[in-house]
Amino acid sequence: MLTATRELPVRPDTEPQLAIALIVAGIVFLASFFGILTRPVGFLAAVWPANAILLGMMVRNPSYATPLGWLAAFVGYIVADLSTGGNFFVTLWLTTANITGALTGYLLFRLVPESDRWLQRPSSVLHLFAICCAVALAASIAGGGAARLLFGKDFFSGITFWFITELVNSLIILPVLLTFPGFRRLREHWPAGLSPALFQHALPALVLVASVGLAIMLGGPGALAMPIPALLWCSLTYRTFTTSVLTMLLSVWLLISIPANLIPLPELPDPLRSLDSLRLGIALMALCPLTVASINAARVELIERLSRAANHDSLTGALSRGAFIERSEACLQANRDQGTALLMLDIDHFKNINDRFGHAGGDAMLKEFVVLISRLLRPADLFGRMGGEEFAVVLPGLDMIAATSVAERIRQALEMRAIEMPSGGEVWATVSIGAATRAPGEYTDFDDMMLAADRALYEAKEAGRNMVRVGARQPEATSPTLN
Repeated sequence: MLTATRELPVRPDTEPQLAIALIVAGIVFLASFFGILTRPVGFLAAVWPANAILLGMMVRNPSYATPLGWLAAFVGYIVADLSTGGNFFVTLWLTTANITGALTGYLLFRLVPESDRWLQRPSSVLHLFAICCAVALAASIAGGGAARLLFGKDFFSGITFWFITELVNSLIILPVLLTFPGFRRLREHWPAGLSPALFQHALPALVLVASVGLAIMLGGPGALAMPIPALLWCSLTYRTFTTSVLTMLLSVWLLISIPANLIPLPELPDPLRSLDSLRLGIALMALCPLTVASINAARVELIERLSRAANHDSLTGALSRGAFIERSEACLQANRDQGTALLMLDIDHFKNINDRFGHAGGDAMLKEFVVLISRLLRPADLFGRMGGEEFAVVLPGLDMIAATSVAERIRQALEMRAIEMPSGGEVWATVSIGAATRAPGEYTDFDDMMLAADRALYEAKEAGRNMVRVGARQPEATSPTLN
C-alpha cells in the first residue's frame, strides 16, 4: 500500500503550479514594495500597482487563477508590508481588501467578451470602467475601516479615499496589461534606426513631454489638464498599447508629483479631500485617451477588414486578380534596378477533381494549395489568384535561374503532397508553371510579362503537365486557352 502511494503521478502536476505560485508571489511582492515606497507619511500609497497587476495577470493567464495562485498573491502582499515595518493586524486587513478587489475584477472580466477584455471595441472602455468601479468598491468596503487606524478618519472617508485611489490605479495600469501585444510583436514594430519618419511618428509623444514641462513651470489647478491635448493626439496616432503606456506614465507622474509638491497647487483646508478630488480627476483623464484609442483601433480594424475583403480572394486568402496586378505593377516600378520574376501556376486536371469530389473537394484543393505555396514564399513575394485554378506569383529581386528554382520547389511540394478531401479519401495533384523575368534596368510592362508567362504555362501543359517552362517575350497579344 505504501509503495502504491509513492508511485502516484503527483510531481508533473504540482511542479508547474508551484512555479506559477512563485511567479505570482514574486510579482505581487515587487509591485507592493514599489507602492509602499510611494506612500506618504500618514496616508495610503499614492501609487499602488499591485492590485491591477495581479488582476491583469489572472485575466491574461487564467491558469494562474487557482487557489494556490491566489494564496501566493496573499503571501506576496503580507511579506511586502511586513518587511517594511507594517503592523500585522493592519497588514492582514489591507491584504484581505486587496485580494477581494482583484478577485471581484477577475470574476467580472470572465463575463465580458474577449474582444472587450483586450479593449478592441468602442464599448470596451465602458466595460473596463464599470469593472474598475466594482473592483474599487469591493476593495474599499473591505478595507475602508482601516482609515481610522492609519490616519484617524471615519469609515466613510476611508471608503472614499480607497475607492478613488483604487479606481485611478486600475484605470491607468490595467489597460497596459490587457493590451500588451507580446514581446515578439513589440520587436517587430520597434524602429530599426533614426529617420525623419521616426521623428514625425514620435512627435505626439515629444509634445506630450513638452506639455508636462509647461505644467510644471506654470503650476496651478489648470496644470493637470495641460497634457490632455497632446495625449489625445497620441491616442489618434499610436496603437492602444502605446497610448495606454503613455497614459500610465503621465498618470503615475501626476500621482507622485502632486503629493511631493512638484506641481505648485493652492493649499486646501482638507488635504485628504484634496487628494480625493485630484485622483478622481486623474482617473477621468485616463478614460479620455483610452476611449479615443479604442475607437481608433476599431476603425483601423474595420478598414483593414474591408481592405482585405476587397483585395483578397474570399476562398483562399490569396490576393484577388485586381489587387495582385496593381501591387505587381507597383513592385516592378519600385524594383526597376533589380531583376523581377513572374510565375503563372495552373493546377493540372482540376476539373476532374471537381467532377469526382464536387465543389467542396475543389475548394479544399484550392485552399490547401494556397497554404502549401505560401510556406515556400518570402514576405516580399506577391501571391494572387487569377481565376479558377490559376494563380500567379511575383518574385522581386530574382533572376531566371533563381525563379526557376522556386518554381521547381513549388512543383515538387504539390506533387509529393496528398490532399485530403472533405468527403473522404486523398488526391495527388500536380501543377504546371510558366515563368518570365525582367532583367535589372530593363523596362518591361507587367502585361508583357504576363503574356510571356502565359505562353510558358501553355507550353508546360502541351508538353505533358507537371513541369516548369520559361517564356520569352514576343509581340503576340494573346495567349492560348488552358484546359
